[in-house]
Amino acid sequence: MSQLDNLKEQLKASASKVGQQIQESPAYQQAQDRYDSLSPSGQKLALVLGSLLLVFVLVYYPLTQFSVTQQTLASFQEKRDLIRDLFRTYREASSTPNIAVPPPADTLKLSIESIVGRAELLPEQKLGVSAAAPEGRLIPNNLVAAVFEVKLAKLNLKQITDIGASLVAISESVKMKDLAITAHTQDTRYYDVTYKLYSLNVPQPSLEEPAEAPAGGNRRNQGNDR
Repeated sequence: MSQLDNLKEQLKASASKVGQQIQESPAYQQAQDRYDSLSPSGQKLALVLGSLLLVFVLVYYPLTQFSVTQQTLASFQEKRDLIRDLFRTYREASSTPNIAVPPPADTLKLSIESIVGRAELLPEQKLGVSAAAPEGRLIPNNLVAAVFEVKLAKLNLKQITDIGASLVAISESVKMKDLAITAHTQDTRYYDVTYKLYSLNVPQPSLEEPAEAPAGGNRRNQGNDR
C-alpha cells in the first residue's frame, strides 16, 4: 500500500473518530432529539437550512480571506509605488546640474538694454532700465544678487511676449518675478509694461589648485637622475 493510501486511511479514521465524538456529545443528542420530534416537512426544512448554513460558512470564509488579501496587496502596492517615487525623486535631485552663475549686475543691465534696443522701439516707449529693491517673500533677500525694473510704454501683445522671452533667456539664474501690464492712458490698444528681473545669488564655483609635489620627492627624483 502506498503512502497516499495510508494517508487516506488515516484521514478516514480521524474523520470517523471525530464524527463519533460529535454524535456522543450532549449537544448533538439534544439536536437529534429535536430533529426526530419534528414533522417530516419540518425535518426537510431543517436539512435545507442546515445545508444553506454550511454552504454559507464554506463560502463566506474564503471570500473574507480573499477580500483581506486584496486589501493587503493594494496597501503593499501603494507603499511600493511611494518608495519608488521617493527613490526616483532622490535620483533626479542628485543628478540635477548646478545652476549657472548669473552675469554681474553691470553686464546684466547692458544685456537688458541691448534687448530693448533690438526691439526697435521709439524713444518715448523706452522709459528706462533701473536697479530696484527686492520685494515680497517669494525669494529671500539673501538669495538675490540684483534686481532690475524694465519700464516700457505703448507696446502691443507681440512686443510684450517677445521682449519678455528675450529677457528670461539671458541666464537661467535671472528670473522674471513680476510683470505689470496696464492699458495705455491715451490709446487702450497698447499697454504700458514693467518687467521685474531678479538675478539670483549663485556662488562662484571653487577651483581647486593642483597639489604641489613635496620637496623631498624632488630631491629623490634628482638623486635618481644622478
